[in-house]
Amino acid sequence: MTLLKPIAFDVSRAVGAAVAAPEGVRIETTTLLPGGGVAAVSVRPAGESFVVSDDGVARSALLTLMVHDLAAADFRRGREIAEASGLTFDDDIFSLGDVSLAQLPAAVAFVADASRAWVQAVLDRRARRAERDLAHRTAERLKEMFPAAHVEPEGELMGASTKTHRFDFVMTLPGNRYAAFQTVSPVPTSIAATHLKFYDLSQVHPDWPREAIVESYSLWRADDLAVIAQVSSHVRDFAKPWLDLASLHA
Repeated sequence: MTLLKPIAFDVSRAVGAAVAAPEGVRIETTTLLPGGGVAAVSVRPAGESFVVSDDGVARSALLTLMVHDLAAADFRRGREIAEASGLTFDDDIFSLGDVSLAQLPAAVAFVADASRAWVQAVLDRRARRAERDLAHRTAERLKEMFPAAHVEPEGELMGASTKTHRFDFVMTLPGNRYAAFQTVSPVPTSIAATHLKFYDLSQVHPDWPREAIVESYSLWRADDLAVIAQVSSHVRDFAKPWLDLASLHA
């Protein structure tokens, strides 16, 4: 593939550069990709029009994030994202052909955003799958540690906002109290949802235990763990023993 000259994203410069370069240009957009970096988009002349493509930058971003095995559902989601913006999605590449000069800025924005959306969708799907697996193992551990306790899967508790929140597990404690357990993945959607639920619950029942369960501390950035820790009684690493949890139901 021809190495295209990188151009910082400025609409007038990008359009001018695309017209002047017969081999095309590569535009570094302002669209941020999950995990860091920006979505770069190529613009290549094709007769009287242009072809705009991400040249597989979304797939490269996933590989950088150690996502090597994509499922059929991931590719299906990629096609859905492309179709929603009038793009094509072939061989892990988002592209748009027959783009006029006047349409270039919008086409670049659509392709860059499709790259971002697909990376995020793949990561979110993996996070949900990982959380389901972690929740299953958490259920087994709670049953082993508290065989006589009442533990309700997907139990609901009301927060200070009067909104009812659903938690992975709610354990009934002595003294008309409850403990909420929530598995969390190191992705923004999971972190935000858990923070909201735990914060709201803490405002009305600050003494009720709020237990965040993560797969391993090693998979988390320190600042993301800190966000969860702010609203949790404990952030528990599943890979480590929960010795102090035994006193919860005493």
